[in-house]
Amino acid sequence: MNQTDINKYYKLFGYLNLTLSILFIIVSREIELTERIIAGVVINMGYHMFYIFFSSISKDSSRMNNNFNKNVGGIMLKLFSIFGILGSFIIIYVFISKAISLNEYLGLFAICIPFGLLLGSYSLWIGLSNE
Repeated sequence: MNQTDINKYYKLFGYLNLTLSILFIIVSREIELTERIIAGVVINMGYHMFYIFFSSISKDSSRMNNNFNKNVGGIMLKLFSIFGILGSFIIIYVFISKAISLNEYLGLFAICIPFGLLLGSYSLWIGLSNE
């Protein structure tokens, strides 16, 4: 998978996230309208902020001042990327298991947030591998 594929999946999950947020606003009747709208906005912001945060880390040129920073910084960013990927899988598992065990299926409307983390972390990994 390359950066073009990641951008394609980012747009795909972005549209899915927007659709799920709108459905959440429509379907969730036990919460007030303003709270539903705020929750929909927060879900969308979480998805995009995770992706943008992780994918833009490797574009920082200030860490290339010397060889030590370049080597150690690259290793630390790769570990950060790995933890982001693992964290996204853990969050997906927690969302699904919580929804099933507690019968709170409204929590699944936010399932795209960890996919933003996964795509951003993988974009960071590819950006570091290309250096």
